[in-house]
Parts: sequence; C-alpha cells; structure tokens
Amino acid sequence: MGKRRALRVLCLAVYQKEKPEKKTMFQVKYVPKVVGQPESQQQIGYGINAIADLLAPTLGPVGGHVASGPDAGRRVELIDDAATIVRRIISLGDAQKDVGAMVMRSLVWRVGQRAGDGGATAAVLARAIYCDGLRMAAAGLNSARLTRGIEQGVRIALDALRQQVAPIAGENDLAALARTITKDDQLSAVLGEMSYLLGPDAHVVIEKFVAPYLHRRYVAGARIGAEIQSMYFYTEAEQKKSVLTAPAVAILDERLKEAGQVIPLMEAAVAQGAKTLVIIAMEVSGAALGALVTNHRQPADKRKLAICAVKLKPVGQELKWAMTDLALLTGATLLGPNQVRSGASARPGDLGRAQRFEFANNSIALVAHDSKRSEIQEEISRLRRFIAATPFDDEERPKLVKRLSTLTGGVGELKIGAHTKGERELREVQSERAFKVLSEAQRGGVVAGGGAALYHCTDALLAAAAKEQDDDVAAGMRILARALSEPLRQIIVNSGHSAPEVIVNRVREGGPAATYNAYTQQVVNAREAGILDAVDVLAKVLHIAASGAMMALSTDAIIYHKKPKEEMTP
Repeated sequence: MGKRRALRVLCLAVYQKEKPEKKTMFQVKYVPKVVGQPESQQQIGYGINAIADLLAPTLGPVGGHVASGPDAGRRVELIDDAATIVRRIISLGDAQKDVGAMVMRSLVWRVGQRAGDGGATAAVLARAIYCDGLRMAAAGLNSARLTRGIEQGVRIALDALRQQVAPIAGENDLAALARTITKDDQLSAVLGEMSYLLGPDAHVVIEKFVAPYLHRRYVAGARIGAEIQSMYFYTEAEQKKSVLTAPAVAILDERLKEAGQVIPLMEAAVAQGAKTLVIIAMEVSGAALGALVTNHRQPADKRKLAICAVKLKPVGQELKWAMTDLALLTGATLLGPNQVRSGASARPGDLGRAQRFEFANNSIALVAHDSKRSEIQEEISRLRRFIAATPFDDEERPKLVKRLSTLTGGVGELKIGAHTKGERELREVQSERAFKVLSEAQRGGVVAGGGAALYHCTDALLAAAAKEQDDDVAAGMRILARALSEPLRQIIVNSGHSAPEVIVNRVREGGPAATYNAYTQQVVNAREAGILDAVDVLAKVLHIAASGAMMALSTDAIIYHKKPKEEMTP
C-alpha cells in the first residue's frame, strides 16, 4: 500500500468576461465527474505550466509583453503586468487545463493586490516548486512531509532574506526601484521624488493628463482608517474604491439609524450646490442607510447627489481627535446630541467642503479645501509646540505624533501625460504599482534585485536541509532551494544570454551584493547599478507562491461541475 496522503478537493470555477452577454470564441464543456490520482495532478500541472509559460517571458527589465485581443476588430492590448495578464484569461479552452490555470490566476492576482508587483516571479516560483515536488512524490517521498519541508524552508528563506536588507538611502534608490517596474527613466524619477518627499504612508492621486508630459503637485491632506457603510457607495466596485470630487462633508458624533437624521444632510448639500456628499459618522445603519442607498441607486441623470458614508476606525480619544481634525480640514461643524446641533437639525452652513475624497484599502484620504490652509497651519504649529513640551515617556505622546502626521500628511497629485492613449494608460497602471512597492521599500528596506536576493537564500536552505534528520522534510527544503534560483535564471534567459548557468554561478560567487544586469549582461553590484527589490514585496511573493504550490501538491481529487460558479475577480 502507498503512503497515506491527506485528501484535499479542488472545486473548479470558470471566470466569465466582464460583459458576459457577448459570446466567447469558444465554449468550454464540463462533464460532471470526480477525477483522482494520478490524473488530477497531471491536469493541475497542465494549467500551472500554461500560465507560467505565458508569464515567464515578461520577467525582468528586458522581458516581453503579452498581446491581448479581446474580440476580433478591437485594438490589441500589450501588457507586461502579470496580474493584469491573468485577469484577461477567462479559460484556456480546455477543462483539464483550466484547473491549474485558475489556481495560478488566483495566486498571481493576490500577489498583485497585496504587493503591487512580483506576479511573474510568483508564477515562476510556484511552477518550480510544484513540478519538483510532484517529481519527488512520484519517486515515493511522502508528500505531507515534503510540504512540511517547503513550509519550514519558507521561514528559513525569509530569515535569510531579512539579513540582506539595506535601508533606502535616498531619492535615487526609490527612482531605481521604480525603474524596475516602469522601465521609464522620466516617470521613475518623478515617482522616486514623490515617494521620497511624501513618505511611506502618503496618498498619491494618479490621473490621466491630455498633455504629453508629467505633472505633479503636493497638497496637504489627511488619511484615517475607516469602514465604508455599504458596497453600493463604491464608485469603482472591482477595486473596492470610492472617489468623490469637491464633495460637501458632514461630520457627526452620533449613530445614524433613522431616515430623518440623513435627509436634512442631503437637503443641506443640495442647498450648497454640491453634487457629491460625504457622511462621516459613528455608524450609518437601518432606515438611514436605506435612504442613502435608495438615493444612490437612482439613475445618474435623476440622482441629485453621489454619496459615500463611512465609519471611522479610531476609538476613544483618537476618534475625537480624528473628527475634530476632519472638521478643521473641511470647515464642517461637528454635529451630534452633545454638539451645537444634531444631524436631524443640520443646516447648509454646517457642512464643510473638500477638494477630493477617496475611500480605499480601509481608509479615507481627504484633500483639504484651499480656504482652510491658514487654519490648518495654525493647528499644526500649536500641536508641534505641545508635543515638544510633552515628555518622551508620556503614553499620550505617540498618539499626538500620529495626529500631527494626519494634519501634515501630504497628498500628492500626479497627472500622467503621454503622446498616445495606450501609453497614458500603461503609465497610469505602472505608477499605481510602483507607489505600492516604493511604500513597502521605505518601510522594510531593499535587497539585490533581478531575482538575486532570492537566490542568495539558497545556502541557508541547503545548510538547514543538511542538518534535518527527516529525509522527506529535507527534500522539501531542497525543492525550495532549487526553486529560488528560477527567477534569476529566467531573467538571464529573457536577456538573450546563451549560458545562464555560468551567470548564476558568478552571481553566487559575488555574494549578497551581486546581481545580473540584463541590459549589459554582466554581473554587477546591485546597489551601484540601481537594481533593487523591496524586501517586503519579495517576502509576500515567496509566501504566496509557496502556499499556492503546496495547495496544488496536496490536492488529490478534482470535482468538475456541469455549471461551475461564475466569478469576475480571480
């Protein structure tokens, strides 16, 4: 009898186009059935290899693009972002290949959402771990202990990765890191400057610009944790984001449960001439929320107001400070039972105004109205004096410093210009990815880029495997060690070098500072050449890739449904 293995069943879902009413070029027919070993692993492998083969050529600074043609007669889209590429894939046209393909699609998409970059690296890593693990399991090794070895290896590799970290030295480091994403010197320089000046927690508004150049602007603003009160308030549902321009702002220190508490707020906003309204309250629920949603769901040509209602996350004294600061930034009167007036008695003059409001990533970003600049600066100066007089061991000091950062926290505006519409759209997407990565780099530091940092972790893994007494667990560690060289090797191949193994060995001999320059095809010092990766991004990539590969390895059966569940998001 073979060694017992844990049974995990993978249910397949087919992802539909965003406009499902259009007929696809092919219809995938699913016959209801259950498939077990060894066919299940083979079918998962088909899809994993198909997606990895698609994304691998895009890896690195000289990697290629993937051409996406949604329908005949429409413009072909050239994409180099792995997360966007996999999102365009609805099906491979073969039910057997779709299983592994959708596993990889989800994996790469999660990397893009959480890390901002690294989807192609994750695909290459996951494929290497899965294929090597499958080979070992076929040779008779226990897959559960192999998986345990891979899991332990991830922890060892992450520790080794952290030991290579160096802090960001300045604007040039950030620009160099941005260049690995955008491959555009001009855009990278602007991104590096904005990230450096605004800091890791800054909010940057990115907009397309008709002129053929880049324009940036720095504006004071505030960013505070919050919860949106209804999914209907999203203006960009797929991104779970709500953006309102020039909104009226109501701030209430009370829970809104009755329609009579919110209707006066809407009437006051209309009386002000506002087209959008932001309601910031302790809670919005019941009939009050129903009234707002009913208004929001009206056709755009009949709706008088676009509305977003949020609840702030801070509690206690920090919540009071947040509401006070938002009232200062917008000029709104703080309403509530213990204030001058309640929401049910709101007047047009009680509402403040903002230049821009955005809810995303469980926080709000609010750009203050220009008329409030002097008052904001006065409060900043007063707060700085108060902090200077507060002892360092005072438990309130960290909260005061956080409040100061809310008032001074810059919001940047970057207008993306280019000669063509396609170039503008590409630059916009790249900028959004880059800012996420640059923030991670400022918080966690950087390591050698180009796949070298992962490869430099292999010695630690091999040393741990040599000490491991369980042969199967040690084999799992060695599987991961071999996989960590694949991103570097793929970048070398993509650059057109004919002897990747020679270069890999030279990078190893060069130590943790060494990497491969795909432009010059030389082994160089990563810092001096400006070839850097954010360590936190690499850590997320490694963790997600290994988790996905281990899940695929431990799947023993596949259930095919006649009508799989339809999902838009990977």
